[in-house]
Amino acid sequence: MPFLNVVDPAFDFTAPEVLAAQDAGWYADSPLGPIVVRHAEAQEVLRDRRLDHGGDGFLRRDGITSGPVYDWWVPMVVNHDGADHRRLRGLVGRAFTPRTVDGLRPFIRATAEALADEFAGTGETEFAGAFADRLPLAVMSELLGVPAADHDVFSTWSSDIGLIFALAAGGDTAARVERAVVGLSGYIDTLIDERSKNPADDLISHMVAAWQVEATVTREELRNLLVTLIFGAHDNTSHQFSNAMVCFTEHPGQWTLLRDRPDLADRAVLETMRWRPSAASVFRRATEDLTFHGLDVTAGTFMTIAVPTAQRDPRAYPGGRSFDITAVREAPLLQFGAGPHYCLGYALAHAQLREALPVLVRRFGPPAVAGEVSWRPPIGTHGPDRLPLRFAVA
Repeated sequence: MPFLNVVDPAFDFTAPEVLAAQDAGWYADSPLGPIVVRHAEAQEVLRDRRLDHGGDGFLRRDGITSGPVYDWWVPMVVNHDGADHRRLRGLVGRAFTPRTVDGLRPFIRATAEALADEFAGTGETEFAGAFADRLPLAVMSELLGVPAADHDVFSTWSSDIGLIFALAAGGDTAARVERAVVGLSGYIDTLIDERSKNPADDLISHMVAAWQVEATVTREELRNLLVTLIFGAHDNTSHQFSNAMVCFTEHPGQWTLLRDRPDLADRAVLETMRWRPSAASVFRRATEDLTFHGLDVTAGTFMTIAVPTAQRDPRAYPGGRSFDITAVREAPLLQFGAGPHYCLGYALAHAQLREALPVLVRRFGPPAVAGEVSWRPPIGTHGPDRLPLRFAVA
């Protein structure tokens, strides 16, 4: 059985040896347990009722048994099923209705234009910080009602909390996640108090009103939902933006094609998400002893989906080992989960890329890497933390 050292900072889910493991079978071994490398089996893992999201087992695996991170993670909405999951998801789902998302599109386009103005003169920018981080932060703040003056500190917290899925990478990861959880929780508490006294036309005000009137969640659950919403709405989308640009630095002809054929924008967004997903790994935990496609799995074992690998599986995507924005891909993306736990933020993330990418393609020529790129750990939320780019003249 192939062994993949997915916690090595230099590991690449799309390296030749990983694709060779995919050709050989549906899973490989790793320091984290079985790694699912094929799409069909990954889809089954996401939908198998004998598997859950891991709850406190995920944290115990990395030595966290109490404290702020534990108190945030264990009660999180994704760690509930059945009636409790529907109750919690019902409240936060109001943030992502089609009407809400469509109402944000003009703001997204205007913000993308304004951010592009800042580097239009030189055609050079550190894209992760100048655009990929700031656009979803502005959109999330517009949605929630976070003052612009708080964006900088808010950005650090909402980015660092995304390292929760990379705890196995070690170093200062756990400490950064804890600081982010503490900071965001305190900040959200302040906003809840403020909106209780002075409601506004923003999501936090609406959720506070629902909490006070409907009493379907506790204050602690409301805070947890808001912290989780921030974590999902900003960090993953930020890294997906940067990952999309990396796709086009590797395939500049596809950028030119998109400029000539703006009707391909929807496919281009989905293809960048497939080719370089920001959620590089998704895991599930066995709740009982089971046999999965011939593999005996004991209760408590985590099965980790290698999302970038599985999303290049030619068994699911004909021609899937090529980046092609004209291709019609039938198989669903894996990074957003499946079933009752399908990611609520998908529509908003897609809308941001769908509105912003045409702005950049119209205004700039193909991007090229213009300096050293620094990357997040290969597991968890993955993408560049620093991405210097130079755009060709359009």
